[in-house]
Amino acid sequence: MIKSLRGVGYSLETAVADLIDNSITACASQVSLNLAWNEGNPVAAIFDDGVGMTEAKLVEAMRFGGGGPDTERTVNDLGRFGLGLKTASFSQCRQLTVVSKTHSDQTAFTWDIDYLADMGSNWQLIEGDEGLPLDLRAILNGSSAGTLVVWRKIDFGRKDDFPSHASFKRDLERLDHHLGMVFHRFLDGDAPRLSILLNGSPVKAWDPFLEAYSIPTPIQPIPSPGGRILFRGFILPYQDRFATKEEFDRAGGPNGWLSQQGFYVYRQKRLIYFGGWLGLGPSRSWTRDEASKLARIRIDIPNSADRDWRIDIKKSEARPPDAIRPRLQQLAEDVRRRAREILVHRGDYGRRSATSEVSKIWKINAENSDRRYSIDRTHELVATLRKRLSGDRQSLLDSILDVIERTVPVERVWLDVTEKGVKPVLLDEAASVRSALELVHVLEKNGFAFSDAITAVQKMDPYEGIQGLREKLLQLDRFKK
Repeated sequence: MIKSLRGVGYSLETAVADLIDNSITACASQVSLNLAWNEGNPVAAIFDDGVGMTEAKLVEAMRFGGGGPDTERTVNDLGRFGLGLKTASFSQCRQLTVVSKTHSDQTAFTWDIDYLADMGSNWQLIEGDEGLPLDLRAILNGSSAGTLVVWRKIDFGRKDDFPSHASFKRDLERLDHHLGMVFHRFLDGDAPRLSILLNGSPVKAWDPFLEAYSIPTPIQPIPSPGGRILFRGFILPYQDRFATKEEFDRAGGPNGWLSQQGFYVYRQKRLIYFGGWLGLGPSRSWTRDEASKLARIRIDIPNSADRDWRIDIKKSEARPPDAIRPRLQQLAEDVRRRAREILVHRGDYGRRSATSEVSKIWKINAENSDRRYSIDRTHELVATLRKRLSGDRQSLLDSILDVIERTVPVERVWLDVTEKGVKPVLLDEAASVRSALELVHVLEKNGFAFSDAITAVQKMDPYEGIQGLREKLLQLDRFKK
């Protein structure tokens, strides 16, 4: 049975996260993870400063199925099936030792798969920490209470495909990012504060919602089987709102902007499900697409809703109850729509007076039009050029514009965006003002009064979003003169 449970599907990061759940339940304020390569024989030690367990409680914790899914749990209990400690550990190793210390006692037990195989059908739990290296035994010495989980005989659940040292280091980097995301509300948020050290370095929180910069929707309580849930959408800022490319990349998350869009489901403020649309959609399920990449949605569910949300053993999957799917879809559609508007307007949606007042050279026509995108012939620049041309040259201009419209590489652009994403073009306001002034002078040479030219440029895409543009143009013009 243990060998079968090794194949539940844990990765290193989901296994470690499952152990940290136990530390949070034990009211720990710090978890220290040490994963050593140990010359190709890795050893992992996870220590927390929680309340610890008595001998009786530790035996129960080592029991398979102890405290199962029907157990009534406290609000800070992140357990689910009574299997996490064992299944998470055995997904990565063949020998599990747990040493726990209370204010009055210290006790230890070990499960060893190879020992059990030799014992036949006898489930023999090994008592004590015999064979545990002295440096690991010493971890508990400076603490009045706490629990130490040690993995030995680590094979990562594989038979022959053992990772190299370089792969092991990449796994640790992925683990760091994963823990920073899953426990970000504990590391730096609205949950009880927890610090996590990975090989001595603090794990940094990654907030999927960038709440200081995003546009949030109101919190929507939704009555649901298993208990009320809370829904809140966030529309993230456009890429040129970030100061650096590094800041933009970090905001994209461990898996990048496209993959991290969608729902984030939290169970007692611990992230369960992230990045995806929970199978919602009007006729077919929504997919992760470029148009919705700025949309992220937070859902908080209580641990009393585990069965109805079908939380799995790894606590990495969730599915909403059928009763609330229509409401979730309705709210999510609004968040996706608003995110698309931000993307279309390049982040300036919130501060434009009205879209109709912005002078755009490209028009988006109705879906049934013979041409999806066309150049606005009434745009100031096009109209000004037409006035400067004679009849034949006006026809040439019309032909050029027609060819441009017919050859817009829509499919190629969409494919490039989907496959490669969009490189962040950080806003260079000084360059934009210089470009705007050059355009003002062009209009001025073609019959516009200087003040009227500034007014026209102020309304043009892409200059209309620059705050105080008129004053900046006047100042720059005086400087150049």
